Parts: sequence; C-alpha cells; structure tokens
Amino acid sequence: MEKSLRIAAAFIGISMLIGAIGFMFSPEAMEAQFSVVASRVDGMGTLRGDLGGFFLALSIFTLYGSRPGKSAWLAVPVVFLLAVLLGRTVHILIDGLSQPAIRSTLIEIVAIALLEAARRKLGTSNEEN
Repeated sequence: MEKSLRIAAAFIGISMLIGAIGFMFSPEAMEAQFSVVASRVDGMGTLRGDLGGFFLALSIFTLYGSRPGKSAWLAVPVVFLLAVLLGRTVHILIDGLSQPAIRSTLIEIVAIALLEAARRKLGTSNEEN
C-alpha cells in the first residue's frame, strides 16, 4: 500500500511538472487544455508566471513529499489543491455546471484524496522512524 501511494504521489508530481513546463515554454498550447486565453503579450506572462509557477511549486512539494521520510511536505499541495477546489466550487455555483468543470473537479478531488492518503499513511510508516 505504501509503495502504491508513493508511486501515485510521484505520478501526480510528474504530471504537475509537465503542466509547469507546458505553461512556461508553450503557453499557447496549454490555453485550450485549460480553457484560458491570453489576449495580450502580458497575458502570456501571466500564464507562464502564475500558472507555470503554480504547477512548478506544486510539483516540487509533491515530488519531495513522495520521498521516504518527507511525507509531511505533501500538506502543501493538499492545501493548495483544496483552495483550487474551493475556487472551482464557486465557479460551479456562479457560472453553472459544465462537463469541463466536472472533469477538473474530479481530477482535483482524486489528487487531494491520494496526496492526503499518502501524507497520512507514509507519515506513519516504519521507513520514517
């Protein structure tokens, strides 16, 4: 179970790293996947800086937290993903339910559940004592 959770956390971290690289080096390719549009050149800076930086920071904390003895660091991406989920909930309540909103919400819930399970389970494993 612990090895599976560690692999799941590392997979989530790598996925976030791929997102970070995409937003930083090819934001125009990421626009359609994330339903965002940069209307000016400074908008590209927002995609690269805000979204790319966000995904990069989450990937660093997630990958570091997936290492033996470091699971406490998984609290950082869990808290940030909970904040994103709160924003997603506000979006659904104000703008209405859509297929992309359902997909994004489910991905966030699964990531939160896996990372929190890893944080709790790996934090009590014998490897960390």
